[in-house]
Amino acid sequence: MDRLIALSLVLCSCALFVPAEREDGNQLVWFDPSASSVQLVGDWNQWGGLAGPSGTLNPLCGRMAYSEGYWKAEVPDTLSRGRYRYAFLVNCSTLQGDPANPIAADFRGNPVSLLIID
Repeated sequence: MDRLIALSLVLCSCALFVPAEREDGNQLVWFDPSASSVQLVGDWNQWGGLAGPSGTLNPLCGRMAYSEGYWKAEVPDTLSRGRYRYAFLVNCSTLQGDPANPIAADFRGNPVSLLIID
């Protein structure tokens, strides 16, 4: 329960118009009807392969499901306590931090978001 509360606090924002939002459970949502693909990448999946030994993006890693302009993915339930950087990778080329999460971090010079699990 503490984990869900911490995740909710991290992922909530007072912003009125934001492309990402928190839904029930551990699901993150990104709104972008013009995107051809969106991936949820972070420390837990080696940034979709970019931080792995080969440094090659796996377009299936962290792939988000699409429905009517919304891209959805689950934060892994297997994450233990700690801090995890994450972002949305749009069209296999652009890392976007989560505007619904005010806690920022850095990945290779790109602004990303920070998930804290207590």
